[in-house]
Amino acid sequence: MAHEKLRPQYFFDEEKIKQLRQIAPECFEDGKINFETLRQNLGDLVQDEFDSSMEHFGLFWPGKKEARRAAALPPEGTLEPVYGEGLKADGTPDTDGENDSRNIFIEGENLEVLKILQKSYANKIKMIYIDPPYNTGKDFVYDDDFTEPLQEYLRRTGQVDEEGKPLTTNKRSDGRFHSKWLSMMYPRLRLARNLLREDGVIFVSIDDNEVHNLRAIMNEIFGEENFIGIMKRRAARKSANLSITMSDLCDYVMVFCKEELKFPLSNSNASDTTRPVFNAGNSISERTIKSNTECRCSDGFYEKGQYSVRTINFELVDDLEIKNGSTINKVRIKGPWRINQNVLEKTVYFTSNFGLRRYLLPEEFEKPKAINDLVDNPAFYNENGSEQLAEILKETNVFQNPKPVDLIKYLIEVVECENSNEDFVVLDFFAGSGTTGHAMNTHELNGKSGKYILVQLPEIIDKNNNEQKAAYNFCDKNKLRPFLSEITKERLRRLNPSSGYKVFKLTHSSFKKWKDLNVSNLENLEQQLDIFNNSPLSDNWGKNKLLTETTLVEGFPLDSSFKKFTIGKNEFYHVQSDDLVQELLICLDEKIEETLIEQLDMGSHATFICLDSAIRNKDKLRMSDKGLIKTI
Repeated sequence: MAHEKLRPQYFFDEEKIKQLRQIAPECFEDGKINFETLRQNLGDLVQDEFDSSMEHFGLFWPGKKEARRAAALPPEGTLEPVYGEGLKADGTPDTDGENDSRNIFIEGENLEVLKILQKSYANKIKMIYIDPPYNTGKDFVYDDDFTEPLQEYLRRTGQVDEEGKPLTTNKRSDGRFHSKWLSMMYPRLRLARNLLREDGVIFVSIDDNEVHNLRAIMNEIFGEENFIGIMKRRAARKSANLSITMSDLCDYVMVFCKEELKFPLSNSNASDTTRPVFNAGNSISERTIKSNTECRCSDGFYEKGQYSVRTINFELVDDLEIKNGSTINKVRIKGPWRINQNVLEKTVYFTSNFGLRRYLLPEEFEKPKAINDLVDNPAFYNENGSEQLAEILKETNVFQNPKPVDLIKYLIEVVECENSNEDFVVLDFFAGSGTTGHAMNTHELNGKSGKYILVQLPEIIDKNNNEQKAAYNFCDKNKLRPFLSEITKERLRRLNPSSGYKVFKLTHSSFKKWKDLNVSNLENLEQQLDIFNNSPLSDNWGKNKLLTETTLVEGFPLDSSFKKFTIGKNEFYHVQSDDLVQELLICLDEKIEETLIEQLDMGSHATFICLDSAIRNKDKLRMSDKGLIKTI
């Protein structure tokens, strides 16, 4: 027998392939697994064993590999609560830090924030709406640099001081004009998909500049089979006459689901009472119409043969007599039928022009009617968005072209038609002026508990930019920092919603960062180990920040309840979430009294977390008898 080298074998059954498609649909191209894409998604865990020379159908651009890698890199920052900037559920300021609101506003760069939310919000978001930069050549895209440390990133993006520049102009003259935009969108959409529920839906506003590229990357990320449609929205009352070739009145809302929807996107049940019985594209088949069928056409004798109504042709196989508005005899008819014989007998009738139509069955009136892809509603024009924002802020032109509240309400309505007892959570990580939060605050969900998560970069407002002067003056007048995110928060505050909102900001992690070192250099490795020897915490950690970061690491959402209590000299937090059975008991004091070990009451689902240096080893053993204990 000839000698053969042993090679790894790969066996895939249908269930495993289905699971892989759900986890990473972008790894399937032309119905087959693209192992190069799969290898890039797995990062350093997989060696370069697959041949990447095979050609596949798909969209490629300079920087795509880096964009894929960006989505897989772990976060470097964390979220810290900002007390005094949010509102409690009763509408009062949350200056004491005890905010019971379930709505969340996050100030920070959205790629990093999406990474931080991965564990706590995986498969929990029902609807995502985003209005990203359209890449018109005049607007901005996020200038991602995935290699620089978070400190430099925060400084550069204006989150540390005002010298940073959060955005960069993407000019059409740049050879990588489309590539920059695609590299910005790709990792964010990849991470966003992970957060959607299985029945979740994402809406993305876009215009002609990138609609074709957006469709291509969303096909890859969400799977082409999960494409629902592209809504064309009339965006203005009248044309701006800015183009000499064609006047643009419309933009688009691209719609994808995570998995196949059980219900259509709908905001109403069937309103029509009749439906056609023929479809011109269907194959020809024969049905029988019984005697005594309703007729709205003239009485008389109709010879067998070919008949036509508008563009539909059908054939009477038998002669037909109509008298007193009913058929006298049964008749066979050949045509492109779209209903079966059973439905036909219950519903069909002859129309006034000797065509055929049918009534709806009673159960059909109860079914939701799917929306169409053309949206022309004056309430959805951008002018309404500007007027609504001006009414709240009492100033005009503070924000350029905000989306109208009624448009977002409409999208919420067409998603919430599905009968589900789960919370209706909406995420918008390009929050802008806060229209999505406004819509959720003023929209009454059908018996569901609704909440929103908004993410907005603290984009610096340039007082020397003519289009931003009104925004800068508004911030100056109202004693706000000159950042776009400040306008978003001010809008939410002035709504005075009964549901309130919590404010978090992106900041440094409380934990020291392990640097990738060449392990052959023992001196560097020893220095790195010395840094972590005493404590894994950084020098600038604080209780509030570490408390939030710990709960996120444990998979608790940002709207979890925090109940503070004391035992002796020690301060504790009892953390709970409606979404989880588990509970947390957290103490971040430098020293835990020995006597409280016996007093601490832990349930069967509770985990106790404290600083490793705050408790003795023998007390750790005593605590472990009560339940799970974790130390930092």
